[in-house]
Amino acid sequence: MAIVTWTGLEVAALRALRDTQIQFADRIGCSLEAVGKWERRGADITLGAKYSLCMDTTHRRLDDEQRARFYAALDDRREKSDPLALLPTRVAAPYPPRPHTEMAHPGSDGIVDKSSSGIRDGSIFQLRRVIMGCIPDSPPAEQFDLTAAVNRAWDLFFSARFDELKRELPAALASAYSAAEFAVGEPLRQINISIAKLLHAASNLLGYVAHEDLAAFALLRAEALADDSRDELTLAAIKASQSWLLVKNGMHDDAAAYADRVATDIEPRLSTASPRHIAIWGELLCYAAFAASGTGDYREARRYLRLCESAGIQLEGDYASRPEVSNVFGYASAASFGVVNEISANRPREALRLASVVTGPDTGIPPTLRSRWFVNVAQAQIHNRDDADAVDTLRWAWLMAPEFIGHVPLAHTLINELLTRRGKQQLDGLVGIAEHLGVSDQMGGTRP
Repeated sequence: MAIVTWTGLEVAALRALRDTQIQFADRIGCSLEAVGKWERRGADITLGAKYSLCMDTTHRRLDDEQRARFYAALDDRREKSDPLALLPTRVAAPYPPRPHTEMAHPGSDGIVDKSSSGIRDGSIFQLRRVIMGCIPDSPPAEQFDLTAAVNRAWDLFFSARFDELKRELPAALASAYSAAEFAVGEPLRQINISIAKLLHAASNLLGYVAHEDLAAFALLRAEALADDSRDELTLAAIKASQSWLLVKNGMHDDAAAYADRVATDIEPRLSTASPRHIAIWGELLCYAAFAASGTGDYREARRYLRLCESAGIQLEGDYASRPEVSNVFGYASAASFGVVNEISANRPREALRLASVVTGPDTGIPPTLRSRWFVNVAQAQIHNRDDADAVDTLRWAWLMAPEFIGHVPLAHTLINELLTRRGKQQLDGLVGIAEHLGVSDQMGGTRP
């Protein structure tokens, strides 16, 4: 059994098994005051992600006798509390069954939707509930179905069909959680890996639709499952996305060091490594390069990218049968991140040279990756004052993945810049893209 959401009630019951408050605080690396506050406030306080993971680890190490004492103490504490405040639920390890109360948002994690209106109406709210542990009743899925659900989730993501993915992920996760309740041994390990991959897909989606905090929480859950399952490569792929989230939050130094460390840990022997191993390693190097570029260390970024090129050559640019559904690393990836690095280094011509690696609309690269590639190329063209070409490239980005491009802030920035440059020159197609994205036209007012 495990706990989905840790409040002061669960902390008090766990701590009382064998520790004083001082011993407990020392063991988990927090202050005595924090432990005291958690226990005093009980169900009114929810732990943040960092300490929740500490509690998960401590809880998993209990033996049967300790576990029985823990739940007996927890039930007693709950009975003495206000029943309406008891939002956390006891769950089957490491997944929650279906509580019939609504789960409050854990304020101490800061995991709150960017929009305060209509939060309970959309599919993001349903996905939030599942990630946070409020699981609806669902029949358990077979492993074959879980594998199909993972493939489907990543196909929807890379096809830029975000609305479908938002709708389907909660049910897929619920079925996976249900399956975990009835499994043991190797079948349970495989289910854990599938749930980790579904949470990974959810995190990538959430990161693009401006729910970065919830995306980070989903990755923490995914990381714990992959780690418990001893799946080194799935864990490394999840950590690559953690590096990406750090970059999105402006933490470039941390992201570069993190991606570099994980890439070093799994560095393959290229002549004998599996395609999946090479692809995950290559993706980590791309994120290390991206983060290094953000710090202004363009030389270090180029060093990472040269390693990326070596990995991409090994994979021969085969996107159609990619070795890892969550990973579309290939020969174009190094060039794409290279474009970003050279633009940051104020070398637009070198960026355009790298951009020429991928030409035309049909290279087998999935739509989300292709669309983002076009946005990067358009940025290089704008830096080189090739405005008309940049508009054409942005049109390709829009046509390739119209649902995706609206979630790329750089696309909005570039269109705004082109609108301010336009003057009397009419750039065909620019206004149409601006209208689609709701970008303000400096020359003609705000577009709907």
